[in-house]
Amino acid sequence: MSSAKIKAASNASISEAALHLAEGRLVGVPTETVYGLAADATNPVAVRKIFEAKGRPSNNPLIIHVDSAESARRWVHVDHPPWLADQWQRAAAFWPGPLTVVVPRSAEVVDEVTAGAPTVAIRVPSHPVMRSLLAACEFPIAAPSANPSNYVSPTCAEHVRQGLGDKVAMILDGGECQCGLESTIIRLRSEGVELLRPGSISVEQLQDAFGFVQLPHEDDANAAGDGSGRTDPVAAMPAPGMLAKHYSPTKPLRIVDAWQPEKLEPSRVARITFAPLPDAQAGRFGWYRSLSSTGDLNEVAQHLFTAIRQADATACELIVIDRCDRSGIGRAIMDRIDRAAG
Repeated sequence: MSSAKIKAASNASISEAALHLAEGRLVGVPTETVYGLAADATNPVAVRKIFEAKGRPSNNPLIIHVDSAESARRWVHVDHPPWLADQWQRAAAFWPGPLTVVVPRSAEVVDEVTAGAPTVAIRVPSHPVMRSLLAACEFPIAAPSANPSNYVSPTCAEHVRQGLGDKVAMILDGGECQCGLESTIIRLRSEGVELLRPGSISVEQLQDAFGFVQLPHEDDANAAGDGSGRTDPVAAMPAPGMLAKHYSPTKPLRIVDAWQPEKLEPSRVARITFAPLPDAQAGRFGWYRSLSSTGDLNEVAQHLFTAIRQADATACELIVIDRCDRSGIGRAIMDRIDRAAG
């Protein structure tokens, strides 16, 4: 597939991307989290193209991206009751940044974005190219990850080309994503917030801002993916990224302590570690990559999806990956790995 659709970010290419979006076409766009598959969030036909291009379930809502907390107010109802207005202000303090907030929607939000739910997921991205694109558009941008549904999320323009190059009018190249994992998603509650998806904004940061954070129960994963115990496959999910199996390579992926090396020779295994292995040990594997020279989990998060994609492209039969504590960014890392191995 030709790489001609990939265009380096410039004033001209950003203007071109804005024109494509205004005319109802899809564009691959960079954010600080992962690359998104963008459409005009006010255009139902364009939004439906996102679902068609990705093969995404229609009950899996999208995130609306806006350029500021002030412009977000057109698309939400957060002034009443008082607790909601207060929580909204606390959430907005994280913007621009990788935090998505689920709140009551305004009547102007199209059903295609929310899967018909009474709430909308919204955030203000910090990536300078995405911010310039938003400034060039007269509408908010709906943008889930720019990959076929349930496959590993893209963290560079080339990943978008490989997965959806024939579905987009162009791909705006803003370099490698800084975070490497999708945004943290919260739902505002009177007593604090509910964590719907972990990300770069950690539980500890949310606790500092809101006081109380309701965490999902790890054993609540189900077909609906909402953590509520429902099994209705049609009802709208409260937020993206909540399917029990998600972010998955085509090859089986196992966490290292669930791997049985006696059943498969290391030479047939693609091994991903969070810190370097000794050379003699690393050399036993058919393919090997360490995500950080020091075990820095922020570096691990940034490079995780790229490494899984690289391992998936090898001749190895199995991908084996490390685990880490579920604290700080580690919670988001393990969330993605759990779902990829699901």
